[in-house]
This record gives sequence, C-alpha cells and structure tokens, in this order.
Amino acid sequence: MGMFSSLLGELMGLMLLSPIILASPIAIYWLFNQDPRKARPLAYLAVIGLGISAVTATYIEAAFPWENIAYNMPWMILPSSSSSITIYVSFIVDFLSRNMGLLTAWLAFIIGVYSLDYLANDYRLGWFWFFFNLFTASMLLTVYANDLLFMFIGWEGLGFSSWALIGHWYKDDDELSYVGRVGDKLVLDKPAWTTPSYAAYRAIATIRFGDMPMLGAIAAIGILGGSLILTPVNGVPAINWSSIISTLGVGGTVALLLAFMLGPYTKSAQVPFNDWLLTAMTGPTSVSALLHSATMVAAGVYIFMRLTESLYTAGVITYPGVEIMYLATVYIGLLTALLGALFAMMIDERKVILAGSTMSSLGFMMGVTALTPFIPQSPFVTITIGQYVVPLAVLVAFSYLIVHALSKATLFLVSGHLIHVTHTRFNMGNLELGRRMKLAFYATLAAAITLGGVPPLAGYWVHAAMDEVTTASISVVGYGTYALMILTTLAYVAFLARFTSLNFIKGETPHTHEEHGRYPLMVAAYTITGTAALATLALPFVIKPAAPVFISAGIDSTVMAIGVILWIIFAAALIKPRVGNLGIITRIFERRYYLQAFMDVVLAGFGSILTLVAFYIYKGIDAFFNFIIPDATIVLSRYIRSIQRGYLRTYLEVLLLTLAVVILIILIIITLL
Repeated sequence: MGMFSSLLGELMGLMLLSPIILASPIAIYWLFNQDPRKARPLAYLAVIGLGISAVTATYIEAAFPWENIAYNMPWMILPSSSSSITIYVSFIVDFLSRNMGLLTAWLAFIIGVYSLDYLANDYRLGWFWFFFNLFTASMLLTVYANDLLFMFIGWEGLGFSSWALIGHWYKDDDELSYVGRVGDKLVLDKPAWTTPSYAAYRAIATIRFGDMPMLGAIAAIGILGGSLILTPVNGVPAINWSSIISTLGVGGTVALLLAFMLGPYTKSAQVPFNDWLLTAMTGPTSVSALLHSATMVAAGVYIFMRLTESLYTAGVITYPGVEIMYLATVYIGLLTALLGALFAMMIDERKVILAGSTMSSLGFMMGVTALTPFIPQSPFVTITIGQYVVPLAVLVAFSYLIVHALSKATLFLVSGHLIHVTHTRFNMGNLELGRRMKLAFYATLAAAITLGGVPPLAGYWVHAAMDEVTTASISVVGYGTYALMILTTLAYVAFLARFTSLNFIKGETPHTHEEHGRYPLMVAAYTITGTAALATLALPFVIKPAAPVFISAGIDSTVMAIGVILWIIFAAALIKPRVGNLGIITRIFERRYYLQAFMDVVLAGFGSILTLVAFYIYKGIDAFFNFIIPDATIVLSRYIRSIQRGYLRTYLEVLLLTLAVVILIILIIITLL
C-alpha cells in the first residue's frame, strides 16, 4: 500500500494540473488574437488535457487495490487552545472517490470533444476552455480530497468556474441563450426571463449564501474535532465526531451539521435554493451537460455521501442531533424531487425541462442518502466491496448518481445539437426530424428509458432498491417519504417521454432544416454517452455483494407492478405529450414557483430598505460625531469662557441655577414613575 500511497500524489498532480496547463495556451492566445480558426489546434490541446485526466483516473480504477489508499502531506499547522490542528494536502482513493473520479474525468473529456464542434466559432473560446478545464480540475480535487479545508478549495473553484461559464455569453445579445419567454412579466413588472449575465450573478449569489456557513462549520469541526480528515488512513487521525457531539449537545450538533449542509443544499439546488439551477441554462449546452451530470450540482450530493460515510464509520450516525439533521434532509430532498418533476412536466424549453429533471434527481440522491440512520439492522445495512464498507443507502444513491450522470449528459448533448439544427431553445421536432437525426433519436430514447425507471433497464433496478430502502425506514420516518418517492417516479417517467416525443415524434415541424451531419463530434459524443447509459443495466449485477439487494427489490411483485405502470405512462406520454393550459397552475410552473419573484422583489426590496436604513444611520452617526458634538463643545466652551469673570457671586448664581435644573429633572422623573 505504501507504493500506491506515494504514487497517488504524483497521479493527482498530473490529473489536476494537466487540464489547466494545457488550457492556458488558448486562453493566452485569445487575449491577442480572437480567431477561432487559428485557435482550433489550441482547443484540441485543452481537450488533450482532459484526456490525460481521464486516463489517469482509469489507471487508478484499474491498478489500485480495492482498499482505502491515501496520500497525506502536512500543509498548515494551526495552534488551538488544547492542541494544534494539522491541515493536510490529502488525497484518498476509496469506493466513492475512485468511481466518481472515473465518471467525472471521462464525461468531461467526452463533453470537451463535443464542444470542439458546438463552440467552434464562439467569440470567447479562450475564456470557455480555461474555465471549462478549471471546472473539471476543481471537481476532481473535490472528489479525491480527504481533508475538509483542502476539499473546500475545490468546492470554491467549482463555484467560481460555474459563474464564469453560466455567464459565458455575457453580452446578452442572443435570445437563444435566455431562459423564459421574453416579454413575460412577474410581479411589479419584473421580467420573468433571465439573461446569461444575470443568471451567472444569481448562481454565485445563491451558492455563496451556503458556502459561508459551510466554511464556518468546517472551522468549528476542526477546532472541536481536532482534525479535518474524513477517512483515517496511514495513521492520520480523523475527525473526532464523538467529541464534537458531546461538546455541543443535541441542539449544537443540529446547528453545526445544518450550517455545513447549507453548502450542499445550495450547490445541489435543494428547495428553496433551486431556482439558480433552472436559470443556469443560459450557459453553453456543453457546460450544462457537465454541470448537471458529474460536476457542480453532483458535488453537493457527493460531499453529503462522504459526510455520511465519515459519521457512519465513527459510529455516531444514530445520535439524536445527527438524526434530526438527516430527517430534515430526507424530506427536503424528496420534496425537491417532486417539485422538480412536476416543474419539468409543464415547461416547454428543452434545457429547462432537463434542469427540472436534474433538480428532481438530486432530490432523490439527497433524500435516499439521508435515510442511512433510519434503516433497521439487517445483513444488508452495509455492503462490503473489496475492503470497502459502504452504507446501503449511500450505495443505492451513488448507483443512481452514475445512471443519472450518463443519461443526463446524453440528453443535454442532444439538446445542444437540436438547438443548433432548429435554431430554437423550445421543444420542436417531428418524426421526420427523428428519421433525419437517427442517432440523436436513439441516444435520447436510450437515456430516457434508462433514467425513467422502466424495466428492465438500470433505472428500474436502482429505483427498486431506492423503494426498498425507503420502505425499510418507514417505521421511523413515516409513510410520507414513500408517497413522495412514488409520486415523483410517476411524474419523472412522464416528462422524459414528453421530452422525447416533442422533439422527435409529435412536436411541431422545425422552421429550419439545417444539415445535422455538420457536427460529427457532437453526434459521436452523445452516441457514446447514450450507449453507456444503456450499458449501466449491468451496474446492479456487477457489484456482486450488492446484487442481492437490487435483484430482491426488483422482483418484488409491488415493484414489478409499478414498473408496468411506468411503461404505460411512458407510452401514453409519447402518444400525447402536450399538457393543456391549466391556468394559474401552468403560470406557477412557468414562473418557477415564483422563487425568482420572491428573490428579485421581496428579498431585493428588503435588502434595499436595509441599505437605506443603514445609510441614514451612518449619516446620523457621522453628523453626530463630526458636527453636533464638535458644535456643542464649541458653544459650551464659549459659554464657560463667558462666565469666567473672577466674581464669586457669578459662580454661585450659576451653581444655584444648575442645582435647580437638576432638582426639577429629578422631580419630573419621580412623577412619571
């Protein structure tokens, strides 16, 4: 293991630095010459950087043994009242990181190849490639980091890069990049649509709202727990969760964990922090594909899974304060899943439908992971894979993350191609378009049936295991969780079929007939990811220790009946994809539950009032100390000088007058009391 530990540091340096270094030439070149044709070789160089990361992640997956392997190098030593805290440059290869790293690196590379066609003539190529590669490197750092503060650096890199990429088309001069119908109004004449520059601001503002409490929580964990290491390897001590919980008690533990979770809640777009994700569709489609599949929003869920493993290993997952936070997260996650699925059923914008789908899937992942403390003891409460011990709920949620990532990347990449061909961001495409774009139709159908949970594809077995986990915990968390999951599943398969039908079967005839074969790299990219999504059918069976869980859940008669219902809903939505206008309900969904109105009108108005009050308080304090007090002092000094005449009689008169005034004031106060 020592050999692998020492090698891990070098591999991580290669994986994280290659994308950034090889994207720098096009970024520098673009500062002096904005010529897409001449810059194209440099774009290929940026993609090679992503390829190096993918090959490195593959080597780690294939060559490293299935046991926890870490590279730890002391970085900073911080003194505290009891003992010092060492911050490590720490990387770990465990079950979650090795598989998440492989998924992230390869999807980034494939989407990078896609972008060579998609953004061939863009006016900000240098900007795009640098931040796209920085985005990927930041996610990989977040995935493999084992020290919370070191992980937070990657976390912040994700936020910064997402701001740069969501607002990539900052000129706001192309309605094709907007979200919402231009001309539609919210309350007080506020626009219901969103431009790229404003969407980028909304994203970074929402994320920062969660990042600051999260950073404070990390500091508190380090001080109270004596370490920031999540998984102890090579004798490096991990966070002492028992000490933290005993010090803080139930209320303090809940507050600490919720402060930490505000980061994952905001980044993974959990209700009520979800609206930024829906308006983030203003960025290039390749950014949306990466952001919604294996980076950024998946980072929040991934961090929660790592936190859950750390608490589980420390034996504190069932402590009261921890359970309260997890119970809240169960319902936040599953409510997010339902609202995202219902939203996607009513919207007519391609990418925004898929954004609602991502919101729903993230809710599934968060809610199922949060069921970990509530599963009764059984032979399958944990799964042993090699030397890894993984909580059942985490394994099921992570399996869903993989299926979702490949399927969602495919759907977004197809959407980008459709936007190029039809020149509209709204659903449009009939069977004739489906015949002309056979591979796009195939990839969309493959991703839809895989993710939709219909048997016998991967989504079915994973959904069955999710149902099993939820059912097992009903006695603790109640029937509400199971009801939310079933309702969401039914709505989820419906909007996936609706998306497929409105773009390839029963949608409007496209107004343009651009030759779709002009973009071979785009076609190759989503064909590969769509086929990989279908291939995830093997996922529930290749992890042999976990196979009995997926199989026993999938052959349950109730689950099989639900699977048949899902196929019926899928077929019905393909035949009749249009949802009629439901009046106020449709308006609520189209305006994204009026969350933007709440933020732009209520919160912004409240902020303006606070700013105004603060301004006048500042002015009042400034006037008091700079004008009133100096002027009063001058007047008083002049008066004192005027009575300083050297006569005892004058002094006695002033003294008696002052004494009379004081007695009068005292009498008034006594009377009032």
